[in-house]
Amino acid sequence: MAKGKVFLIGLITALLGFAGGYFFYANTVARYDAMSSVCVAMQEAVRNQMLTPQEVRALGVVTGSTLKRQYSSVASKLSMPKEGVQNASPDSMCSQFLVGVHQSP
Repeated sequence: MAKGKVFLIGLITALLGFAGGYFFYANTVARYDAMSSVCVAMQEAVRNQMLTPQEVRALGVVTGSTLKRQYSSVASKLSMPKEGVQNASPDSMCSQFLVGVHQSP
C-alpha cells in the first residue's frame, strides 16, 4: 500500500474517531458531569446551612430559567423526564433541584 493511501486512511480514521468520541462525550459523560456537580453543590449548601431544603427547589427554578435563556446546552444536560419528576425523592436535594430546573419557565 502506498504511503499516501495509508496516511489518508489514518487521517479519516482519526477524524471519525474524534467525531464519534465528541458525540459520545457530549451526549453521555457531559450530562453525568453536570448532574454530579449540581448534586454535590446542593448537598453541601444544605449541609453547611446555606440553603434550607425548601429553598433548593426554588433555586432550581431560578437557575433553570436563566440556563434555558442563556445556556440552553447546559440546561438540556439537567433535564429530567416526566417519570423522573414524578418519582423524585422529597428527601434528595439533588432531585429537588432538578425538579425545580424542570419546572422553570
